[in-house]
Amino acid sequence: MRILDLSIAISVCVLVVSVEAEEKAMTDEQKIQGTWQLVTGERHGKAFSDELVKGITLSFSKDVLTTKNKDRESDAKFRLRPETAPKGIDLTMEGSVGEGIYALEGDDLKILHGEVGDPRPATFDPKAFPTTSLLILRRKL
Repeated sequence: MRILDLSIAISVCVLVVSVEAEEKAMTDEQKIQGTWQLVTGERHGKAFSDELVKGITLSFSKDVLTTKNKDRESDAKFRLRPETAPKGIDLTMEGSVGEGIYALEGDDLKILHGEVGDPRPATFDPKAFPTTSLLILRRKL
């Protein structure tokens, strides 16, 4: 029985290490793909209502970001800039580019972006950048 227990323990350890290595090898562009549910957020310093939050999803597919709420759907091109500090995200809609920052940790995604023409935020402090929107998202399973 001890050999079986040891064998199972080793197999689990190998599996965990393998999954962690695969996740580390993925780029942010690969990790962000899929659908994300808005958990909380604010725009221009005002918190989103619970009603608004529960109806919004963001879906990343290749280089297209689709934002859906109960009334409408909109698409934008996105480009991640993981080489910047903090990591940057550019959103292009109708030829205009909005610059933001993002933090992606497992199934949690945080985005802070401003209006078109605003400089890229330097930190995740929305109070320091009053015309920004902060989105806290969780991967939809």
